[in-house]
Amino acid sequence: MKSIYVRFYTTVLLLLCLFPSLYAQLVVTGRVVDPTNNQPIVGASVLVTGAARGTTANDKGQFEISVNEGDQLQISAIGYLTQQVTIKATTRMLTVELESSNTDLNEVIVSGYSAPQTLQRTAGAVGLVTSRDIQRTSGIHLQNFVNLIPGVKVEMRTVAAGNRIVIRGYGNQTNFNGVGYKAYLNDIPLTDGDGTTFLDDVDFTTLSRVEVLKGPASSVYGNALGGVVNLYTERAPIGKTSVSQQLLVGSYGLVRTNTSIKTGSDNTSLNINYGHQKYDGFRLHGTSKKDFLTVTSDTYLSAKRSLLVFVGYTNSYDLLSGQVDSLNLIVHPDTAEVAYLANNASIKTESARIGISHNYQFTDRFSNRTTLFVGGQVIDQPFAAGVNKTNKFKFGGRTVFAYTNESASLRPTLSVGAEFLKNFNYAKGYGLSNGILGALRSDLEIQAMQYSVFAQAALQLAPRLTLSASAGVNYVEYGITDMRASTTTPLYVNVSGYDRFKPVLSPRGALAYQLTNDVSLYASVSQGYSAPATNQVVIAQTGVVNYNLRPELGTSYEIGSKGSLLSKALTYEIAYFSMAVTDKLVPQNFPAAGSQPAYTLTTNAGKVQHNGLELAVQYAYRPLAGAVSLVRPFVSYTYSDFYYQDYKSDNNSDNRTINYTGKKESGIAPNLLNAGIDVEVRPGFYLNATMMYVDKMPITLANDHYAQAYTLVNGKLGYRSALGKHLNLDLYVGSDNILSSTYSSLIFLNLPNPANNRPLFFNPAPKITYYSGAMVKYTF
Repeated sequence: MKSIYVRFYTTVLLLLCLFPSLYAQLVVTGRVVDPTNNQPIVGASVLVTGAARGTTANDKGQFEISVNEGDQLQISAIGYLTQQVTIKATTRMLTVELESSNTDLNEVIVSGYSAPQTLQRTAGAVGLVTSRDIQRTSGIHLQNFVNLIPGVKVEMRTVAAGNRIVIRGYGNQTNFNGVGYKAYLNDIPLTDGDGTTFLDDVDFTTLSRVEVLKGPASSVYGNALGGVVNLYTERAPIGKTSVSQQLLVGSYGLVRTNTSIKTGSDNTSLNINYGHQKYDGFRLHGTSKKDFLTVTSDTYLSAKRSLLVFVGYTNSYDLLSGQVDSLNLIVHPDTAEVAYLANNASIKTESARIGISHNYQFTDRFSNRTTLFVGGQVIDQPFAAGVNKTNKFKFGGRTVFAYTNESASLRPTLSVGAEFLKNFNYAKGYGLSNGILGALRSDLEIQAMQYSVFAQAALQLAPRLTLSASAGVNYVEYGITDMRASTTTPLYVNVSGYDRFKPVLSPRGALAYQLTNDVSLYASVSQGYSAPATNQVVIAQTGVVNYNLRPELGTSYEIGSKGSLLSKALTYEIAYFSMAVTDKLVPQNFPAAGSQPAYTLTTNAGKVQHNGLELAVQYAYRPLAGAVSLVRPFVSYTYSDFYYQDYKSDNNSDNRTINYTGKKESGIAPNLLNAGIDVEVRPGFYLNATMMYVDKMPITLANDHYAQAYTLVNGKLGYRSALGKHLNLDLYVGSDNILSSTYSSLIFLNLPNPANNRPLFFNPAPKITYYSGAMVKYTF
């Protein structure tokens, strides 16, 4: 009997030595963060799947839990998508990045005015689009998901190019690209040093979130009177490695592929995506070809340090069809301008950018985030009466030091930072007729630079009342060298020069009152500015430089409320603002005449008044049982009362000066209404439907021409499911403009009226289109 006991205990001891994981528990520490701003997600739930134990992340997003090898951790938080993490034998410390959902958005942490905090507690209007909102569409067109934000409208010149964003009436001051707002991609400025924002080299299908700060943001972002757009690319989930392939095909020869490799360890993630896109377009001479390479990497070097690396490369070629008049918009929207065909008008772009962001938590209260970047573009653009060839190189950086003390009575927060951005642009313009290159018209080297220093502070004056104040000093300067000056006759006018705009101080103050834990009120006053872009200072088509321009200045007053009701099932936001803008830049467009190409001359000749109301409401019904897992109706509405308060065609005040005072601002629809519904069924089927109504709007300064109102209805039906442990499948079909509405997504504003009273304003968008696609992902 004794020998039996000896053999039994010996066997047990041997098993315990050979398989310690059968009994030994691991103590895992971790941190739950929002990947877009590296902020801790306070109160995140950490549960062991299938076991009745778990924990909660503390006020620093940190947690500690005892687990076994092979356990599945389920990490979740209100406003974020749940993530599963498998515990390995080597797991000791985890950094879990949660991706924002499209429900309970008031709990999502946004970048805000240099001090990240939840959307509900941000004392200002911030629009938010998440990955689930993007998946509601084909993902190719930015307008299909960003236009759901009240007060924001994306306009697109062709089927895949010429994107510009209009925020509360700012962004469409020129007919090419966007000015008046700033845009960032993973904290890397997309806006050039001259204030122009070029979006055609961004792969919208790789985005996971879009944040839009509406209204003057110059106190912390510089040259941003209209607002700021923050774009973020998707990350790889922690602890998983996957390969995915997506194929989308659609009307008018649309083919889009995405090949993605994602790998994540306990504290690193790497996402590599190659995208290829071809689109014949529905208009003559409207083909688009694009290739994208995007690399995003997050590395959490320690509990205090993290590093984000982003690399992007784009090669695109978009043919241009030109504009059609009001008659052909209806009867022949698929035609092209003869001059565009003769010169094979197009935009060929090759672009690359690299950015590095470093986060360092010096102490529990003091931190720094610094981003450095470098990038360049080569743009070749033949148009109706010439060709522009531009090489751009830019670099810069942004750094923000932040201090918070939640234990102090006033809970003070302080942010101090600076941003620097410089462009070197080498631009040549030639005549072009029937594809035959003509004489050199302009040869300019342009150095555009903007830099700012800023600070923001906030104090909790009472348990529910917070006062915040910020201010920024902003500088903009341009240096222009005319390379033709030494090679032409003495009669040639040298347009070289230097212009440094007077520094602008932009303050902002806000009060936020937490009515309940789920409802907040706020009021703010802010000042901002928008400096003229170099394409307004330098008229490339004629080679003339306009040195007399001044920045636009605006003062905005805003009140609003955000909240969640009915146990957070219903969320809302409402804002009313009034902004007066002085020294408004007035574009005067001149048509081509003889050998003189069409061009735009800009002057400071106006004051405008922007009054607006923005409302968004959504309700999420999530039954715990039954076939349906989600029903989410939503609606947003924008009312814009924008008019010219003191506005003239020029500042000459002679008999040719036209007074537009009292007229409605061109290019702004008084009413915009968006509505939609998302339905998800537990077997994996889903339905997304959206509707957008755009009101009739004036498109000339005199309000004598209008773009007619239109309604767009889009829909998508699909099935997504896991096929076993490793394979995921997403199949879908969709349709855009189901009602076949006639409309122009982007309209050339304020062109002179020709003899036939049919100006070439319109860039027609297609009638009803269809698409279908599939995504297959294998997780190792």
